[in-house]
Amino acid sequence: MAISIKSGGIQLRYFLLLILIIVAIIPSERAISAEPLKAITIVRGIGNYPPLEMVEKGELTGLHIEMIRYVASQLNINVSFISLPWGRALKDFSDGKFHAISYFGYTKQRERHSFYHRDNILSNTRWVFLALEERKNEFKFDRSLKGLEDLVIGVQHGYSHGLYFDSMDHLIRDVVFTEFDLERMLKNKRHDLAMMSHQEFLGFKKRGDFKGIVALSPSIDMDPQYIAFSRKNNDEGAVEQLSEDFASAFKQFKESNAYQDLLRSYRFQDYR
Repeated sequence: MAISIKSGGIQLRYFLLLILIIVAIIPSERAISAEPLKAITIVRGIGNYPPLEMVEKGELTGLHIEMIRYVASQLNINVSFISLPWGRALKDFSDGKFHAISYFGYTKQRERHSFYHRDNILSNTRWVFLALEERKNEFKFDRSLKGLEDLVIGVQHGYSHGLYFDSMDHLIRDVVFTEFDLERMLKNKRHDLAMMSHQEFLGFKKRGDFKGIVALSPSIDMDPQYIAFSRKNNDEGAVEQLSEDFASAFKQFKESNAYQDLLRSYRFQDYR
């Protein structure tokens, strides 16, 4: 009987020692949690999209850019922007070469490699058709877009133009690379219509571009544009946490007078 108790005691001590070894080997949650990022790189399309993202006097600026910089400063994060052709920006972001991407609409395909958050919305886009002013009375449509099946609609490569329009597979689209290709194809009458953000169109008109071209009513769709964060560049959950931190800071910022002042400084109408 005594031998059995002694043997059991030895076994118990070995079991407790094994537990201690396992606990020592497995890092605690605190130990494996990633250090907060102090510097990040955000990719964007190389074009100018006034008043949201554009280069003026050699400096990148615009409503989106100032919003991101402000929030990053509140989080003590240094931000660098890289401007690339949109197709390459999409690929490199998808491959995890950047922490985040700006001016990014939502699609299910994009969500596979992106962290979206409802509070990381930079602006809301109202999508409209553009047409030559001399032809504007030729086009009669409602939001169902019936009657447009035989028209050629210019769209930009790699863009989502809102979930509703993107789902209209029966419409004829001709893909071009830049907004100025859209302008040229309308003026050459190679395209009947073009799809563009209404706010961007107003920005181009203000700069003197798109002369003789008008936006048609009604608008086609409205969807939010995000700063989205990379799932593939998410070592130890650092980028996912960054997305949450940005969302919290954005929410607070949008409730402030500073945000309203920024909107007014760009004469920006946020379609919400």
